[in-house]
Amino acid sequence: MANKATKKGTKVYVCATAQNSDLISGTYAALTWVQVGKVGNVGDFGADSTMNSYNTLDEAVTQKQKGTANAGDPQIEVASVATDAGQVILRTFGDPLNQDNLAIKIERNDGGSGFTNTIFYSRGVVSGPLYPGGGSDDFELERFTVGFNQLPIRVNPVAV
Repeated sequence: MANKATKKGTKVYVCATAQNSDLISGTYAALTWVQVGKVGNVGDFGADSTMNSYNTLDEAVTQKQKGTANAGDPQIEVASVATDAGQVILRTFGDPLNQDNLAIKIERNDGGSGFTNTIFYSRGVVSGPLYPGGGSDDFELERFTVGFNQLPIRVNPVAV
């Protein structure tokens, strides 16, 4: 049976302390997290490996293997709130002079009754904010791109 959950209720958290080395799940869980308010969209992330191929004279089929994995560059879009603590952290890490890695936690709203939610942890450099244009009825938005430098760690739901 397919999971009928939507993205509604997903939460994004960031850590104000730079994390410039790969971490494990338990280390991520122990960090101090600040929720990012008014998130409207979380972009794509995950292991997307390049596909290397080579044709040899003795094979009828192109030979392939996976190359380097790209962990993703998700765009986090928010309705701009100047004083939101999570957005302030994103802006700080987004400063072009800041080369530190931001730790990020994305918590889905998919656990259901008696279960925790799925959590993804990763870390990366931040670009932004980008201020999208729009019309008179559009929200003031900001977009931050997080260039993941570690493959996301997925923590599956468990019974509470």
